[in-house]
Amino acid sequence: MTRRGRATLAVLVVALVPALARAQEIERLEPVVVTATRAEQPMGEAPASVTVLTRQDIQQGAAQSLDDLLRQVPGFSLFRRSSSLVSHPTTQGVSLRGIGPSGASRALVLLDGVPVNDPFGGWVYWDRIPLQSIEQVEVVRGGGASLWGNYALGGVINIITRRPTERAASFEGSYGTNDTHNVDLLLTDALGPFRVSLEGGHFATDGYKVVSVSRRGAIDVDAGSAHTTFNGRVEMRASPDLTLFARGTYYEESRDNGTPLQFNNTDTGSFATGGRLRTGDGSEWTATVFGDVQDFHSTFSSQATDRNSETLALDQRVPTTSMGAALTWSRALGDHRVLAGTDFRWIEGQTDERVYVAGVFARTRVAGGEQQLYGLFVQDTWTPVRALEVVAGIRGDHWRAYDGFRRDTPPPAGIPGRQTYADIDRMTGTPRFAVLYHATPSTDVRGSFYQGFRVPTINELYRVFRVRNDVTVANEHLKPERLTGGEVGLAQRAGPFEARATAFWSEVENLIINVTQTVPLPDCPAGTTCRQRQNVDRARIRGIETELEWRPATGWRVIGGYTYTDARVLDSPQQRSLEGKRLAQVPRHGAALTVRYDNPALFTAAVTARYVGRQFEDDLNTLPLGSYVLVDLFLSRRLARWAEVFAGIENLLDTTYTVGRTSDGVASIGAPFLAHGGVRLTF
Repeated sequence: MTRRGRATLAVLVVALVPALARAQEIERLEPVVVTATRAEQPMGEAPASVTVLTRQDIQQGAAQSLDDLLRQVPGFSLFRRSSSLVSHPTTQGVSLRGIGPSGASRALVLLDGVPVNDPFGGWVYWDRIPLQSIEQVEVVRGGGASLWGNYALGGVINIITRRPTERAASFEGSYGTNDTHNVDLLLTDALGPFRVSLEGGHFATDGYKVVSVSRRGAIDVDAGSAHTTFNGRVEMRASPDLTLFARGTYYEESRDNGTPLQFNNTDTGSFATGGRLRTGDGSEWTATVFGDVQDFHSTFSSQATDRNSETLALDQRVPTTSMGAALTWSRALGDHRVLAGTDFRWIEGQTDERVYVAGVFARTRVAGGEQQLYGLFVQDTWTPVRALEVVAGIRGDHWRAYDGFRRDTPPPAGIPGRQTYADIDRMTGTPRFAVLYHATPSTDVRGSFYQGFRVPTINELYRVFRVRNDVTVANEHLKPERLTGGEVGLAQRAGPFEARATAFWSEVENLIINVTQTVPLPDCPAGTTCRQRQNVDRARIRGIETELEWRPATGWRVIGGYTYTDARVLDSPQQRSLEGKRLAQVPRHGAALTVRYDNPALFTAAVTARYVGRQFEDDLNTLPLGSYVLVDLFLSRRLARWAEVFAGIENLLDTTYTVGRTSDGVASIGAPFLAHGGVRLTF
């Protein structure tokens, strides 16, 4: 190269380096989050452990359901390790940081700030939220009860949907193995002050056999599912300071649960309406009213040891109605930002059951009740200097469970025909204190102390359920769970590399777990394993979670996460054999690694590997579930500005792994190799 050529190259390099650096900064622009403090702020300014899945993360993943997508987030787990596409709804309760997963969630799940945990049982219908409608998902780990109240023991998951801003249409359709097909159409429009969105989607799959090959018999069939969703939203921007909205959703699903006699279906209608107002004194007010009407139907069977025959055991219908409301006020006062609010929830539900013995109808069982929850909260965010943020908040809640009852016709031996349960009336306070310190422009240190609570659901208080030959009995005497915990964290940025690490500790009093009974209860038929929901005096959860992100070059992104969790029962006077045992369904180790290449001119490719460590199915730690590694692959290519084709493969290596085990030795397995491909169109 000539001297003039070298000089020209040097000038180009000098000119391009700042531009590339600016491009890198733009690419890494922090998302804005609202969940951690109930107010908008950059993720790096939130005094909590926050993970955000952006719309890009959602579109560039192989998962076909939201729960499968969230499994890459450190500390996220469901009661069972199987996908919501084939598992029973009551196994879809979510937990964060190993706080004893169960059918009832120990993390609060919100859709645009409105709770979506099932009002009767606390589980989550993950499939009612189409992936195409999601703008981002915020996962806040650590106690969030001082702001959000019930369920927020382990944290809060807030799913934020796409807002209508213009006239547009988005379509996604795909087809895959096991006759899996999905179509979803989202329409938006802007008409003067009004913004409108309408969405309709349908998903169906033949599923797969969920029992291990070595134990399958004639009754084992594919566990398929189908669901349909309709969503509508109207916004009115009456002025720059006033916005009103109304949203409605209809969702129905049906599932085949792996044998001919076991199935379930759900029909749900929900609404939410409210608004946001800014006043002349700088105050901001938000108000929301929401409701839900649901009918859940499920059957359970008793299965022969050789799995060549089954008989109907239970036929349950669970109608539920719930209403809620929330009001918040916030205002900046000097270097303070004050937030205060109140919320309310009312739930009515019951389980109407037909009980069968040896396949012959024996009796009816009806049980249920009502709940009310009231909350008041206040929080102050103080920024005495630019590098320091201090958050202090407290919340008071009143919980009432009343009109609890049970009727058996005719009553079985040992159980009265009619029972009326005593009302429960309790109050609790949950404080939170957090500090975020920007030690350097690239180093953040944070710490927090918090308390949280979860009241037992109507399901836990009154409903019996069955998994094959394992029966779990309700307990009307359950107390609310109460968590006390803390954490310290460090975030470090260095050029294209960012790392976050958090050490956490929690103790939970009155943790509700399924306790194996040495003497069967009257609701447990002969030949079944009998468990009952009971409060454990004290359990301890402690661990470390880390997240890493590296952008080595334009278009490349490497994301990793690891969690170590030690979750054990410390005190259990009612059953000393549980003391020292690990909490069921909590693995010690979990990790995920994603390598992604995104070049709009060429293609997008992403490979995700996920590791789940050993855990136990049961409270006595006698039913181990082994560790496994799954690999997923995603590919897409843009054909035009408005058209993209994509393909996803889950469990690329076709790994066989166990997701559940019953006391009689029947193992349930997770998804095999699954592939799907499709098209996205935007107009």
